[in-house]
Amino acid sequence: MVRVLTLVAMAGVVAAASAAITPIGEFVGTYSEGFEKHATGQFVPQLVVFDGAGVVNQVGAGQGLHVTTGWAYYFTTYPHGGSKFMGPTYGITAEWVFNQPALKFGGFFTTNYQSSGATATFFDENNNVLGTAPVKCIAGNNTWGWDGWEFDPPVKKVQIASDWGAGHVMHDDMQYTPVPEPASLALLGLAVLLRRR
Repeated sequence: MVRVLTLVAMAGVVAAASAAITPIGEFVGTYSEGFEKHATGQFVPQLVVFDGAGVVNQVGAGQGLHVTTGWAYYFTTYPHGGSKFMGPTYGITAEWVFNQPALKFGGFFTTNYQSSGATATFFDENNNVLGTAPVKCIAGNNTWGWDGWEFDPPVKKVQIASDWGAGHVMHDDMQYTPVPEPASLALLGLAVLLRRR
């Protein structure tokens, strides 16, 4: 029994180690989120994003997630694109959860806090950590930087946390490409068969 459990544990380590999280350049996803449809001036625990294809959750104690047109703290941040952006308040991590696991995810990040640096943590459908990656989150006035990733296996959720533990990681122009749903895959397969004929 112990030997079986050891083999299962080792298989889990190998599976986690084989996850590929590949940094990629800017892309336009199946879904885009610039927070233009969200109300400003509120602090909320959750935002519905990507036209209903996902949510962003507040993780941690604090006021919540804040959509705004500008935010002054140690530095001042304005939108990367459009007229709005989103950021978690002090002590909050933003957790992106997708209805369909993501093949690709990315966006623009910055901070109006006095310290730079953030980390993305990636989870599978069983809430296992697949890996982490640094996030360009540079302290300064409107210093937006792009970070995006491609996943194999796909990712169910992503947590974006400041390295100093104080929230204030601003998000804008987010992109998400999900795994095709089974019906879409069936149609794709049918199209390939018809083309071959």
